[in-house]
Amino acid sequence: MRIDDLFARLKEYREWVSLAEKQTGKSLLSQAREIRALKHAGGQCGITDYYWFRLYDENYLSGEGQADFLGWRLQDPFNFALNPRHAVLPAWDKLVFHQLAQAAGLPLAPIIAYFHPAKKLVLPGCRKLSTLESAAEFLREEAEYPIYAKPAYSQQGEGALALLGYRREDDTLQLAGDRTIPLPTFVRRLHETVDRRYHRPECGFLFQQILRNAPEIEKLTGWPAISGIRLICLNGPEGVFPVAAAWKIAVPPNTVDNFHMGAYGNLVAGVDITTGKVERVVDGFWPKARLNEQHPLTGQSFAGFCLPGWQAMLDVCEEAGKVFPLMKVHHWDFALTDRGPVILELNDMGGTQIVQLHGRGLLKRETREFLKRHADRQVHRWVNDL
Repeated sequence: MRIDDLFARLKEYREWVSLAEKQTGKSLLSQAREIRALKHAGGQCGITDYYWFRLYDENYLSGEGQADFLGWRLQDPFNFALNPRHAVLPAWDKLVFHQLAQAAGLPLAPIIAYFHPAKKLVLPGCRKLSTLESAAEFLREEAEYPIYAKPAYSQQGEGALALLGYRREDDTLQLAGDRTIPLPTFVRRLHETVDRRYHRPECGFLFQQILRNAPEIEKLTGWPAISGIRLICLNGPEGVFPVAAAWKIAVPPNTVDNFHMGAYGNLVAGVDITTGKVERVVDGFWPKARLNEQHPLTGQSFAGFCLPGWQAMLDVCEEAGKVFPLMKVHHWDFALTDRGPVILELNDMGGTQIVQLHGRGLLKRETREFLKRHADRQVHRWVNDL
């Protein structure tokens, strides 16, 4: 670590210590003792986890408190322990996922058209675009806007755009917020990556119907961008067990609900797994986060709000567990729409932070027991300490 980065980190830690003391009255010494004890617990939480998840505040935590939290050091090992690499292709390639999920009758955002260089790869009922020229012609002459365009293989939403219309006079595609992109520029992303870390254009591109939020959500948020659910389910022979959920709330001018530690201005809410009732709503990671009792655009209260179609979504997860049986933990992204719950995507390496910001840890008793039954404890020895 460079010396400048070290000083910046120390400055941030000092700020966290001060904020935690203001929020709880705990001294630096008390905080240090708790952090030291955490490092030897099964979840391997460290300094960052202690502050990000507000573990310094017992009154904020539920369940078994600090013991229920999974630290950032174990985020990847947690996923690797339950999802072997030979089983996770559907979570990385959205075209593969769509084919399997559609065959199983799972609710999906309808694909209008797709681009893929393999000439004989066919999705029934969808317009096949085999060349860049045919894709450009589709967008100019055939597409019924608005449509959502996304790479078959990408992370962090890279390369995805909501296309609201086509403007012939200057050959541009209209985007949200009165923005535009030249059509030839957009078409290039079908074969040129927009980010080498996250986007693989050789896997193709999907054009889907724009989804609309359920009326209850639309009334609360006053914003058409989909506010999706991140739902983590354990998937074993004994059945599917939802263990954590968060509602990602898109706030204007954002057209996607990515939270990214609050950097985009979006919110994230904790959700009661059983009822779908919205709990605490925050705008960032602790100790700098703020609780939001009302939506910032509409002023509507979050208190008592239950997400529509919650049980139907849990039923979909139960059925989907049988479709992807070798993946033992499913990180689902759902949209709760005017047509019911719709799967946006399945992730095998979903982040575990946003579901732990609201006082509920992911590593609760059911999760620990599941890991001990299904993880390879010779390879993942940390499971033995749970």
